[in-house]
Amino acid sequence: ETYEWARKMAVDALEYDDDEGANPAGALEEILEAPERLKDLDLDAFAEELERQGFGNKSITLYDIRAELNSRYKDLRTPFRSANPEELFDMLTKETPETFYLGKMVTATVIGIARRKPQGEQLDQANPVRNDETGLWQCPFCLKNDFPELSDVWNHFDAGSCPGQATGVKLRLDNGISGYIYIKNISDKGVANPEERVGVGQLIHCRIMKIDVERFSVDCTSKSSDLLDKNHEWRPPRDPYYDTEQEEKDTRAEQELKKNKQRQTYIKRVIVHPSFH
Repeated sequence: ETYEWARKMAVDALEYDDDEGANPAGALEEILEAPERLKDLDLDAFAEELERQGFGNKSITLYDIRAELNSRYKDLRTPFRSANPEELFDMLTKETPETFYLGKMVTATVIGIARRKPQGEQLDQANPVRNDETGLWQCPFCLKNDFPELSDVWNHFDAGSCPGQATGVKLRLDNGISGYIYIKNISDKGVANPEERVGVGQLIHCRIMKIDVERFSVDCTSKSSDLLDKNHEWRPPRDPYYDTEQEEKDTRAEQELKKNKQRQTYIKRVIVHPSFH
């Protein structure tokens, strides 16, 4: 039925009079040569007339007809655009910049210790250390310290058994994203062997320092100073109308309340009793 509407639109656009005996098919061919004439048509009024005649609301159909006459066979859908790395990250992780951002405090599971195996020159310059208390030798790279003889340490190197020096802690966040804490960011105090501080399967609290959307990974810190963030270096910026004075008052009130709870509250009494000395 819409073919007749297309012909009617062509006749109206060319402003043919009824007494001219216009050929609708010829008008359609003519309008295809000059589709800009269709811009002057009042399609909304045409749609209202069709609705009065019992055809229903055909407004969308009429606009589709005009679009087709303007550009035949054109795909009117929005051109395909590949998602950028940020959009892919948000789609696959179900996160948004509002829910996953730099400085966010997260809980992560330790899944391993990252190490760097020593290379040839490093092995040649290795200097194993003997513990005077136990009499055992220690590997300077992996810090394994139960070698009875110095030769056992060199055999440890030659056999390729040394996993190498620890460089950081590998994590898995609750949302499935991989995380990493460089050894310098594990603690405010120096850490030589991360295995002395964390273990596989352990849950730890940390803050996000860097987000790599292409690798689906984050760098984190578990330093106490970063977790406390007293200087607000990691937390989201405050609202310009944030009441800093009220915050300071509340903080002082909380500190005073803690001090009062810590004080021993007792009443000194003098007990007079023959059995009490």
